[in-house]
Parts: sequence; structure tokens; C-alpha cells
Amino acid sequence: MEKLVIVGAQWGDEGKGKIVDLLSKDYETAVRYQGGNNAGHTVIVDGQKYILHIVPTGILHKHTKGIIAQGMVIDLEVLSKEIKDLESLDIQNRLFISDRAHVILPYHKVLDRLFEKKSNIGTTLKGIGPTYMMKYARKGIRMTDLKDENIFYSRLEENLEFTKELCEKVYNERFELNKNEVAEDIFKLFKPIEKNIQNTFKIIQASKSVIFEGAQGVMLDIDIGTYPYVTSSNSSTLGLSNGTGLHPKYFSDAKFVGVSKAYTTRVGAGPFPTELKDEIGNALRDFGHEYGSTTGRPRRCGWLDLVALKYACDTNGFDEIIITKLDVLDSFDEIKVCIAYENFDDFPSSLKDMENVRPVYKTLKGWKTNTKAAKDKSKLPKEALDYIMFIEDYLNTKVSMLSTGPAREDYLYL
Repeated sequence: MEKLVIVGAQWGDEGKGKIVDLLSKDYETAVRYQGGNNAGHTVIVDGQKYILHIVPTGILHKHTKGIIAQGMVIDLEVLSKEIKDLESLDIQNRLFISDRAHVILPYHKVLDRLFEKKSNIGTTLKGIGPTYMMKYARKGIRMTDLKDENIFYSRLEENLEFTKELCEKVYNERFELNKNEVAEDIFKLFKPIEKNIQNTFKIIQASKSVIFEGAQGVMLDIDIGTYPYVTSSNSSTLGLSNGTGLHPKYFSDAKFVGVSKAYTTRVGAGPFPTELKDEIGNALRDFGHEYGSTTGRPRRCGWLDLVALKYACDTNGFDEIIITKLDVLDSFDEIKVCIAYENFDDFPSSLKDMENVRPVYKTLKGWKTNTKAAKDKSKLPKEALDYIMFIEDYLNTKVSMLSTGPAREDYLYL
């Protein structure tokens, strides 16, 4: 497939990094089109673990170009460290950063912390939301603006004044950021990557094959997720055009693939209909090693929510679903899946409604057999295949692949 889009179909953390890494071996260019270093994609290659926060996962293949597209927001300190950590792969000669991407600055992190005090959304406090906020308020600083010191200093001064006033007059806190110190730190980080700043729209358009990598997941999308407990960008397929600069017709021949765990997790606050606050939820967390690769926070765990997953399929037009972490369910006698909400016909848009959802479960027989690292469909127990078929039938969407372990080679096609 010349154009492949990989998107998380739940609340993020579905194992997209491994899937993108696995599939990008066949692609010339890998594109990350939204979010920032609030995402973490974990990949294990030849026993070595890579955790990527900004750089596209596909760049781990030495023939693949990596694009940080215009829909992303970039912490230059994190990006600099990531490039250095991947020095042995010589990625800097294959990494291109959109000149239109916005830059995360220290005052964004100050604002993030202040806002979180009152809202308690569960943000990572990395300045992502305030960077997008200032982007849409037309006060943002883009990569291209770092090449023009007049524009940079004018906007920096204005934004520091705004943040200082908010800190001291509204939140009654001292504000200690210094304009010259901030500028000096930013330019020191910017200079080594200045040659990587390009019109990435043209690079993508000229590529013969492209894999597009989403961060977070559909349920965290700013428009169609469980608002306001969402991220600050379009983490669904809705973000493709505005995140890359490519018109919708460009994607008309692309394959859209959603990635879902065999159960459900989410990090931070917000509604979670199938959450299990008992020994089963603890077992899912322990068996699945469910701790955030970016924050280290324990993830909330529950049974697979097919109502939410169907909503993700319908709003994103998924051609296929890839299921990860099937092996985490190996030890259960019974496995439940949510097939309906008792008091709602559809996936609710209202936060209040979401908090009052009562899931209706279907109980399926467990397989009590080790499926970890399985590579042959014929070796899977019948009950595991029944589970996959039940998911397919409910979603009316094909499950094309299973990830059966964390390593690159742990997968099988169905």
C-alpha cells in the first residue's frame, strides 16, 4: 500500500509504536502529524528498547525518512535529546521538521501547570495544550519564526508579559522567566537542527510510499473524543489534512488502520465505562505492564469496550483493526466485552452522560493457554479465535493482525 495511516482506536497506549515500526519497513517516508512529547511510542528492536516522543517511529529503519509535520508542537530540548539518543542510526540526515510546526517554550509549561491546578484534566504538564492554545490565538512561535529574530523577540516578549500577568494577578504566583535567558536557550537548541527545517509538505508529496503515524488515540481527539478529558489536537484521522498540509483527496487511496488492545486502558482523569477497580483490573495492569512510557503513571484498566471501538471505526473509516496484547488475557477463565450501554443507544457526546454509562457485557470463555509470541494462526486456541471473530462481527471490520508480544517479531497475520 502506497499510503498507510495508523491510528490508535482507544484512549492511546494501544501499542501503535511497535505496529508502525513493523510496517514502516516497506515505506520510504514516515510522518508524525499531531501532538508533541506528551506521547510515547515504545519499540523493542533486537533486544534494545527505544522510547520515541517526537521523532516518527518509522525512522528506526535506516532507509526511511522521518517527517515531523506541521500539526505537531515541538519541545526542542526533548527533540535534541532524542536525536542524540538515536545517533547510531544517523537519523539527522533523514529527519525533516516542518517550518510551520509550533515550538513549545518554557512559559507554555508554566501555563499548563496553572491551568491543571483548576481543571484537573490529567495533562502531562509538558506545555502541549497552551502551545496549541496560543497557536489558535495567533500568538504562537513556529520553527520558521526562529529564523527571524524580530518576529521571535516580539512574540516572545508579548507572551511572557501575558503569562507574567496571569501568574501574578490571577494565580498569585511569582513569575521568574527571563526573556534573554529563554531566547539564548532556544537558539542554542535550534542551531544544530536548522538545516532540518523544511517545507515538509513537498517532501511528503514527492514520496512514493508514506506511512502516517498518529499519537494518542481516537477517544482523546479534541473534537470527537471524551471532551474535555482529551488531548489538544486531532489525534484521529481528522488530523491528517491540517496536520500535514495535504488536501483530503490525497488520502482517498490510503488504507486506514486502527490499533486496539484486546482490553481497554486510559491514563489520567475522564470517563471510562468499563474500568475495573478490582483484582481483575489490577491483574490486567500487572500482566500488561500498564504504566505510561511518557509519564510512568499507572494506567486504568478494564474490559474491551466495543461500543467505543465501533464509534472509533465509524468516525475514522478504519479498513482494518490490529489487536495488540492478546496474551494479557491468557490467564482468565472468562473474558467480558462491553456490547452496549444500558441507558444510551449511541456513544454519548455529553460528559455527564459518559459518566453515567452502565455497560452491558457479553461473557466469553477464556482460553487458558499461552499465546505470547505466537506466530501461526493455526496454533491459537479456538477460544482466542472466537474472541477475535466476535470483535470482527460486532465492528463489521476485519481484524488483520495480532501483536502477541513487545518485540518487533512478535506478531501474526490473520
